Amino acid sequence: MKIIHHSYRRRGQIEFMFEEFPHSKVVFSPIKNYYFIRTVRWNREDPVVTRRDLEKMELEVNEFLGSIECYKQRKAYKSFVNH
Repeated sequence: MKIIHHSYRRRGQIEFMFEEFPHSKVVFSPIKNYYFIRTVRWNREDPVVTRRDLEKMELEVNEFLGSIECYKQRKAYKSFVNH
């Protein structure tokens, strides 16, 4: 999942666009010390976004922002990796 554009919004939110979904905007919000997807403004010109796509986006964004270690400490991430 490759980031092609990002822009900062109010309240710490950041909007990203990804190579696989170039017409859709994904808004991330800070939670504790990492970023989590708040909304996806999906565009019909893009393929449908799956849960696996959302997970890849979260990993990519947290890696990009330097918060990947905090993201990996989440209980949901640990249970996802163990299954």
